[in-house]
Amino acid sequence: MRLLSVDFQNDFVSPGGVHYRGQPCVGFVTDTVVPYARAHGLAVAEIVSDYRTPGGDSADVTCVPGQWGFESAIAAAVKPAAPWVKASIAPTWVRDGGGLADAVPGPERPDPSGFTAWLDATIGPPASDEPIVIVGLVLEVCVLASLIDVRLRGYPAVVLAEGVDTYDGDQRRKQEFLDTLAGFWGQPMTWSQLTS
Repeated sequence: MRLLSVDFQNDFVSPGGVHYRGQPCVGFVTDTVVPYARAHGLAVAEIVSDYRTPGGDSADVTCVPGQWGFESAIAAAVKPAAPWVKASIAPTWVRDGGGLADAVPGPERPDPSGFTAWLDATIGPPASDEPIVIVGLVLEVCVLASLIDVRLRGYPAVVLAEGVDTYDGDQRRKQEFLDTLAGFWGQPMTWSQLTS
């Protein structure tokens, strides 16, 4: 099992975070997935966001490097490498200075080859028998975009049903989404299906 976390940063997953809505997946990832990864020697690769505006002059941005909201809630002990820092919904969009607190952020720009190289170095090349299991927030936005970009690169990938949530945490909406859109890009799987 190869694990990939999307936007599991304090601004999304911790009380006091700008985008925190008490989503149930947060506790599942921190209390079940991460301990399982540690116990079984599995790494959790990360995609995180840097949502500063170019020039860094906006006071209302989130996931700002050097601030609490940017920090990851994934335990350092299971991280194989530095995270991929995206600047938009899709992981292929980055910015110069992304993730660096002391850098003036540049505008968003595409870097599809950089994302491919990071996946290969961090997760390994596509393997038909070992899917990437995606957890994180927000299911209908960044998780879906990451799933699509990973699948377009030839990786088998699934969304862990208990490990993702919608922005508002509504479980009915989450299930409807998993039953429709996500199924086109990677069949959702439950924790028991993945670990049995």
